[in-house]
Amino acid sequence: MPHSWMLWLDVNISPVIAKWMIDELALNAHSAYTLQLYDKTDFEIYQMAKPSGDVIIISKDVDFSELITRLGAPPKLININIGNCDNRYLWSRIKPQIQDLIRRLSCADIDIVDFQLVLNRLSPWPAFSFWRPTPGPNTFQSSSARDK
Repeated sequence: MPHSWMLWLDVNISPVIAKWMIDELALNAHSAYTLQLYDKTDFEIYQMAKPSGDVIIISKDVDFSELITRLGAPPKLININIGNCDNRYLWSRIKPQIQDLIRRLSCADIDIVDFQLVLNRLSPWPAFSFWRPTPGPNTFQSSSARDK
């Protein structure tokens, strides 16, 4: 990956996921706790990430999606849609996909990736949606990865 993105994991994702991203994939990942963001609002985190221009927030919280849709990127977002699950299961689903998701977000016209994880362990394939800016202020269109 030519661009070196910083991955900021939201408080709703365990710091162990950031550790595994570093240890197993050599990604530049940081948990909300190591960044001391655990007591900040989503808007404050957005404001802190915006000036650097190279932050991808990974969250299970829809508020970041709404902020980036309304106020624009950077930062970019991987929005994980999954119910409660243990860290090992979450990592087993994210690990095979994370580098491709980062690569897709490296495209200038993609700001948000919705990563839909189905807790049905019989279905090994997650679903994706990619959000691209469209003409007009603060409007976006979605396209499913299955359509690509």
